[in-house]
Amino acid sequence: MPVRRTWVVAAIAAFVAGIWVASGVSLVPVRVAIGPCLKDWTSPSSYRPRASPLATERFRVDGGTVEICYGRPSMRGRQVFGGLVPYDSLWRLGANEPTRLYTDRHLVLGDLRLEPGRYALYARPEPSSWTVYVTRSTRHWGNDFSPGVRAREVGSFTVPVTELEQPVETLTIRPDRRDGATAIRIAWERTGVTIPLRAGGGR
Repeated sequence: MPVRRTWVVAAIAAFVAGIWVASGVSLVPVRVAIGPCLKDWTSPSSYRPRASPLATERFRVDGGTVEICYGRPSMRGRQVFGGLVPYDSLWRLGANEPTRLYTDRHLVLGDLRLEPGRYALYARPEPSSWTVYVTRSTRHWGNDFSPGVRAREVGSFTVPVTELEQPVETLTIRPDRRDGATAIRIAWERTGVTIPLRAGGGR
């Protein structure tokens, strides 16, 4: 696609997205269709091949559907935690768009009760634990922790870090089912984090 046309399309997409965000309306209810993980076409990077591809994890929790969308960066010889991802700093839990979680039923993530809907996850990593934050803001780009994004936070919780026996080259977020329980497992470099996840009743 020619450069000029790319920027025109990006500008139109940004304008439409601006109207969508300002309206605060989700065009398709989560209960009807969660849908695929979509790129943010308001960013010029979405029109080029990405070093960190967009990944989708979709799984079932007690009859409901949960979907996680995230960009998968790789180490490529770099120090990740305490380097590329500084300690005691907010991080989008991936690359490009924020890491998003969609659910069509009530969930308990960590110790937070979530209603059906769309959420974004980010974290503050430390050597021995992470604080994970959940916000209803899903249409911002990347490491945007502006007052508007923070104002839509549902809450946060802390989970311990485990050291992995073998390094993981590319950030991996996946469901982990053991002994009848479901969790979200995050692994990168030699760092592993497990976030408890279960179905939760309505409030």
